[in-house]
Amino acid sequence: MKTSAARILFFCGLSLFLVTAPALQAQGHFEFSGHYGYWTLNILGHLANKLTNSATKDELRNRILSDIQNIYPTLSEQAYSQSSTFDSHGEDFGFGVRYYPSRNGSFSVGVSLEKSNFRVLPTVTSQMALLDTSTMTTATYAGTATGTALIKAMSFLLTFRWDIVPSAFIHPYITFGGGISTAKALDDSTLSYSYSGQVSGSSITTQTISGSQTKTLRELKDESSSKFPNFLPFLELNLGLKVKITRSIHFLIDAGIFDGFMVTGGLAVRV
Repeated sequence: MKTSAARILFFCGLSLFLVTAPALQAQGHFEFSGHYGYWTLNILGHLANKLTNSATKDELRNRILSDIQNIYPTLSEQAYSQSSTFDSHGEDFGFGVRYYPSRNGSFSVGVSLEKSNFRVLPTVTSQMALLDTSTMTTATYAGTATGTALIKAMSFLLTFRWDIVPSAFIHPYITFGGGISTAKALDDSTLSYSYSGQVSGSSITTQTISGSQTKTLRELKDESSSKFPNFLPFLELNLGLKVKITRSIHFLIDAGIFDGFMVTGGLAVRV
């Protein structure tokens, strides 16, 4: 099995943590944690719909027109419009190790392994005005299209955290960092769409036009003429609260950026 550079870097970092743990713990302490996060892009609102229309308009229009002209070669496009609704959701599971250089300090550095499943689910309503060049009569197409972007990635992150008033029973913290996925994410992540509608007019018989396509990110990378990375980048920036259940067990909840917006809850054990 091919081992990615991301996986090598993660395990090298984790091994370094474990090998140097006795010496480091004499000065500071380690924290082991597990967490679950809910992810979405819906907070983008109108901007998400605008981006969806921009990304899909030319591809969808060309596919629909090509299918129509395969049946009615004399029909040509006069105008095209579309509107979209947007939905997205997903989850992230992770396990991490943090090191606090000072036993009572606020700064820490951590590495984590993340398993993410993100879904972007736009729906598009489209209309096309057509002209039959042989009879000079008009025709129309009306239909809907749905798309799915499924991102499935195992990623490795390096993060930096600042606890604000760490001695308090409940205190805030800020986390910043980033990382990369394994190369397998390109094989497991897919982009797909399907469309269906009817073309009708006074000089033609009403016909149903439909089609679909699914491609992995690996296939899109291989087909692209521009440079495409062999991994997916991840950026994390969030604000959270830490609650001390006991001296060694803490509950954490935070919200912020993780290639979208994510709310996360988890438990940490300090040793």
